Amino acid sequence: MRYLVLVLFTFIELNAGPYDKVKITPSMSYIYVYHKGKAVKVHRIQDTKYKLTGEYSKLYRPKQYIQAIKIDKNVKTIGEIELLHFMKSKVNENSGIVIDVRTTEKYKRGTIPSSVNIPTNTQYNKRKMDRVFKAIGVTIEDNNTLNVSNAVDVVIFGDGLWSSDAKDMVNTFLQRGFPYEKILYYRGGFQMWKVLGFTTVTDKKGK
Repeated sequence: MRYLVLVLFTFIELNAGPYDKVKITPSMSYIYVYHKGKAVKVHRIQDTKYKLTGEYSKLYRPKQYIQAIKIDKNVKTIGEIELLHFMKSKVNENSGIVIDVRTTEKYKRGTIPSSVNIPTNTQYNKRKMDRVFKAIGVTIEDNNTLNVSNAVDVVIFGDGLWSSDAKDMVNTFLQRGFPYEKILYYRGGFQMWKVLGFTTVTDKKGK
């Protein structure tokens, strides 16, 4: 059934119309992804006069500094288009996961559709990190090494270009032995996602 729904989504997307005013790319108006079992249409805000307000419109971040494009020589940094393709080709096919490392409170107020919340402070708790690895298909061997033969690919993001939280989580994955070729770093984070007017989802319980 899920496969048939995705085929239908693809057909609808190729025949897009209502979301053509502000497109993602010349050939893409929107995509569908799953978020907690429900299909979500991801597009850009169509109001050409829309202005960003709130926390993510701020320029100054006390004691926060701009992150480098490459946070590790082996880890690929991606932008929004690559993230959307990942969501379509990996997340929708259960072979990839998007990880939001911001606090649970921020995640509940709004996040990127299809993402799961693994707050950055989880990295300091080995037991919790072991559960995270197991959830993404990793087998932890008796000698504490990771068997990643069945592991999915991951995209990791945080607040934005000025936040080090995503970089810290990427480093934690690498230090534990998770392969760099299965990690993607979305440097723009939630701030750039909102700046570009993309669809966000909220947890009503967190309001």
